[in-house]
Amino acid sequence: MKQLLTCLALCGAIFSTSAQTLWRGAPMNASPAEIQALIAEAQATTPERRSRETGALLEIPSYPIAGESFAVTFLFEAERLQHIHLVARPGSRERTRALAQELSTSLRARYGLPISTKARQDALPGAIDLRWAFRRMTVQLQVPDGETVDLLYSTAIPSRPLTGSGL
Repeated sequence: MKQLLTCLALCGAIFSTSAQTLWRGAPMNASPAEIQALIAEAQATTPERRSRETGALLEIPSYPIAGESFAVTFLFEAERLQHIHLVARPGSRERTRALAQELSTSLRARYGLPISTKARQDALPGAIDLRWAFRRMTVQLQVPDGETVDLLYSTAIPSRPLTGSGL
């Protein structure tokens, strides 16, 4: 019971958001310096990582959510925050399924019913792909392979104004 209450409290704090923020109150389009000032655990990624994953400027190697360790990556475009990607690999299909269910329940409580659920014929049993839209952001929860839980917070607005379109 204590673990359930702790999980609910953590999820409530983690998934609280406003019209201008993503995960943990990170402002949309914030600079890396602004994110580091707001989220003390955020650290610069290695040059090797930045060369492999465009825009991955900051990370938290391990962040606990619902009893699991998530790797958190802050993805930027033109030095402006666009996505926050959280990934966990719980170690068993049963724990992965349970974690995805906990997160789905929390996301539904916060954002309502998902706007889309994808079902593919080639998907593995237990694969999940849910998406929510909330104000100016989207949240996507995926279990693509039965062993990995992906949670992606994204801005739903362009990082900079569109120019030169001729309109």
